[in-house]
Amino acid sequence: MPLTRTSTLRLIKIIIIAVVAIIIIFYAIWRSLAYARGPKIDLAGPVNGAVISSHTVDVVGMIERAHNLTVNGGTVPIDEQGNFKQTLVVFPGINKLTLRATDQFDRNTETDIVIVGAKN
Repeated sequence: MPLTRTSTLRLIKIIIIAVVAIIIIFYAIWRSLAYARGPKIDLAGPVNGAVISSHTVDVVGMIERAHNLTVNGGTVPIDEQGNFKQTLVVFPGINKLTLRATDQFDRNTETDIVIVGAKN
């Protein structure tokens, strides 16, 4: 059966609609995967095992897909881009820092680091 002009245009229209629908479905899946992965903590500093010679340290980093961050149980302010900075007291010896991010579905992720306070 040869294709007529009308049937060819109809076939092109169906193909375009199908391609657009597939693009929309894949985009929706791609955007939903971020929620499925849960929160993420990117810690810029201090590094694990760092020796700190001062009495304070700035915990700096960024969180993704989270709305709440705590360091050792204390709430840390977060800006609109997810950046955070918190100044903490460093005691002589081993100091353990536990960063915990929570997303809107109450899923959590934790990052533990240990820093060493130099004895002055």
